[in-house]
Parts: sequence; structure tokens; C-alpha cells
Amino acid sequence: MSRVQKKWLYFVLVLINIPVGLLSRFAPHLPFIVKEYGGDVFSASCIFFGVRFLAVNKKLSWVAVVSYLVCMAIETSQLCQAPWLNKIRHTFPFGILLGYGFLWSDCLCYAVGVLIALCIAISCEKALPLVLRPSESL
Repeated sequence: MSRVQKKWLYFVLVLINIPVGLLSRFAPHLPFIVKEYGGDVFSASCIFFGVRFLAVNKKLSWVAVVSYLVCMAIETSQLCQAPWLNKIRHTFPFGILLGYGFLWSDCLCYAVGVLIALCIAISCEKALPLVLRPSESL
């Protein structure tokens, strides 16, 4: 799989991930567990796909570690409750991006999201070259 093909793959995965993640937070008829934790799982997977888009030549394990560290940096930043930062958090889209308060459960959700994204990445990077390969003539 070429570098350009990988970039397109991860660009599309980010574009798919964003509305699905938003839907998991705001759709009224989803199960409680999806509404409560799904947004954080999708956020982590979106960060993974974004990091992979920027670093297509790095190992997937590196992307997973960096993605989880980014998620944790965002989560621990929520321990800071400075008035100016809270004012930013209460504007769209920064409330969704930065969150409002630190939760240990979010740390677990981020790990799950990164692991799911890693599995998707491994699967896509193994399967797509087979699909994209020119067909062999009979």
C-alpha cells in the first residue's frame, strides 16, 4: 500500500469517525453504555486515525502509543479549571474536543478506542493491498 493510499484511507476513516462519534453522544435512542462511553471511544479512535494520517510511515505501535498519550494529555488538562480555559471549553467545538472534567473511566475508554482503531488499521493495511492490486489476466 503506497503512502498516498494510506493517507486517503486514514482521511476517510477520520471523516467517517467524526459523525459516528457525535451521533453516539447525541442520538436519543442508543443504549446507555454507548451514550455514556461511546463518544470517548470514538474520540480516541479518531485521534489514532489522525495521527496515522500524519505519520503513515511510522509503526502502528508507535501511532497507538502517541494517540493514547494525546488522549491522556487532553484528559489530564481537564484537571486545570482556570476560568479562561473553562470559558473556552463552553464554546463549540472546544467542549467536545477538550471535555469538561477528569474521569478515570475516560482513560479506559481511550485505551479501548485506540485498541479498536489499531485493529481496524491492521486489518485495513493487510486487506486493502489485496483489493487494490490490479487483477491478474487469465
